[in-house]
Parts: sequence; structure tokens; C-alpha cells
Amino acid sequence: MVKTEKSETYIKATFHSLVQAVVPPQKIHLNNDTSYIKPGAFELKIYDYLLQILNRSIPEMVKKQLKVESLAKSTAELLDNGAVFLIHSKKNLYPICCNGFPGGGPFTLLAPLDRLRAISCIERLEINKGDLSPPYENNKGLILNMMDVLHQLTFFGFYSEWTGYGSTALLTPESRQLEYFPVGWSQACYPGPAYAYRDFRGFLAFMPNKKEN
Repeated sequence: MVKTEKSETYIKATFHSLVQAVVPPQKIHLNNDTSYIKPGAFELKIYDYLLQILNRSIPEMVKKQLKVESLAKSTAELLDNGAVFLIHSKKNLYPICCNGFPGGGPFTLLAPLDRLRAISCIERLEINKGDLSPPYENNKGLILNMMDVLHQLTFFGFYSEWTGYGSTALLTPESRQLEYFPVGWSQACYPGPAYAYRDFRGFLAFMPNKKEN
């Protein structure tokens, strides 16, 4: 099935709002009464990393067998189900906002903290599992696994070298090149890989000379 432009906008808006909630930007105050903003996952476009992984995770033949149009779209709809449950049960802590992510569904209308609460509702399986799109329909194990995966992929994309690939980030792995030092590495104070760094190379092995025996 060919994805429509409206569908693409919906998917991107949902994942924009997801990564923003998982790793939000932070305001850092310095001693001289100045401050700066540390970028979060949304600012570093980690949503592209998630979408790339999800879109390539299921072969086309398997998608046809499972009747899955797009795993990313099915996942966005799963997040919306959690948001609808949260809103209907009146468990959202903040008012609904309608101008955050144009083209998105109920999940994108929630405040960042409420988006995380919606995910918690999904993790507790408080949604109607039979009302989901394939492959999540009545699939408890996959639902729970995907909620973990979304968090893990967001953090992995943020703190890995992916943000340093720049214009090559969406290419195949063998075509990517680091164009600048990854932001996540700087925030984690990781100095980067040390090539051929000789620290511990093992123990000396004393092998008896069999000719002498």
C-alpha cells in the first residue's frame, strides 16, 4: 500500500512528540547568572533514527503476510490508543494542547509528561488490544516489547555516534561518515574511541620448549 502524504505527516508528528518527551531539552544555569539550552532528542532529530529502524525492521514480504502497511504507522496508532485511554480516564495532568505538532493524533496533543503517562498505560495493557492495527492486534508480548524498544532506541540514537553522521545519517551503515563530534558524546563527557590504545594486552604466556624435553 502506498503511503499518503497525510500518513507521512501523521507518523512524523507522532515520533517528533515521542522523542521530545523521552529526552527533552534542558536549561542549564551557569554561575554567572547566564544559562543555555542543552538540545534534546527532538532538536537532534532522533525521530529520524527511530523511523529508519522501524521502517527497515520488517521485510516487505513479511509485511504483506501480516497485512502491515507500516510498522511506524502501526506504532504511532498504538501510542494514540494509550493517549485516548489517558484522556478518557481523565488521568492527564495537563490540558490538551492543539498547536504542538500539526498533523499528529491524540498522543501529540498531550503535554510531554502526559505522553510518558500514556506510554505507561500501554505498558499496563490498559488499552483495548483487539482494537489495534497489525502486528499489535491482541499481541501482548509485542506491545510490551515495543514500549521498551522506543525508549531504548531514543537513548541509543541520542548518545551514540548517530548524531555525528550529519548529512550521511540516513544512508546505509557502510556509507555513513562522522562529520562532527556527536552531541550526545559531549553531554556524556565521552572522549570518543581511542584507536590502537594499548592499555592491557593480556598476560605473558610461558610455553615450554618441547624440543628440550
